[in-house]
Amino acid sequence: MNQPQAACNYAVLRFLPYPETGEFVNVGVVVNCLQPCLFDFRVEPQMTGRMKALFPDQNEQAFAAGAAAMHQEMMRVKAMIRDPKTCQLAFNEAVRPRESTFRFGETRTLLTTDPQRQAEDLFRQYVRMEARPQNKAQRALA
Repeated sequence: MNQPQAACNYAVLRFLPYPETGEFVNVGVVVNCLQPCLFDFRVEPQMTGRMKALFPDQNEQAFAAGAAAMHQEMMRVKAMIRDPKTCQLAFNEAVRPRESTFRFGETRTLLTTDPQRQAEDLFRQYVRMEARPQNKAQRALA
């Protein structure tokens, strides 16, 4: 018997300290699903070795403060969600283009049988660079 699938939108948060070069490191992810109503996110709290290698002149305390501010903003947005409509509006506002060191990439969509796990799974894949899970719970849409 096939499990019902939910469509989720997500965007990867990028650390882009020098916008003129276009170089970035993935540092977080936000996930939005309307049925069931879900808004979830993960943000890397500290500079990792990969970030330090790519951006050796960046201040670790400044990064941590920026990541904490982004986490706090996502918590504020999540607290406002009451239904699928506000969930979609909140997601759209969260990922809108900004002139900031922390910016979201393009919005992507996937189908999943387990929406609750998506923020953690995507965080592991895009931020921690762990191997993609070998389960059939999610399928990316083109």
